[in-house]
Amino acid sequence: MDLLLNADHDIVWINGPLLKEQTTQSRVDVVAQRLLILLSTFEGEWFLDTSYGIPYFQSILGHKTKKSTVDLIFQREILAENGVKELTFFQSTVTNRQYSLTFRVKVTTGEESGLITITPSS
Repeated sequence: MDLLLNADHDIVWINGPLLKEQTTQSRVDVVAQRLLILLSTFEGEWFLDTSYGIPYFQSILGHKTKKSTVDLIFQREILAENGVKELTFFQSTVTNRQYSLTFRVKVTTGEESGLITITPSS
């Protein structure tokens, strides 16, 4: 069980005690939240596990990396996340040197997430 996030990925705070409806309930919600956190974290950023995150500085930013290679990095990380069974949709774009990806996953319980869109540098 994780805390519920709003559309801007901020924790939903409501005065009073923490209620069940203020937490993520389904497996697909938990996995989607973890993926949003993973894809927004630079490798080496979290001091407790410097291998956690996306290798933005190590392999993507400042390198002349092909879009197809960047796509593979993200696909590999998404599929490696605990609870992800398969990547059912993946699309990425580069506009004005801005990379964005949209994807959908199926989790181990068989549920499928809604579309998840990430623009890593925002």
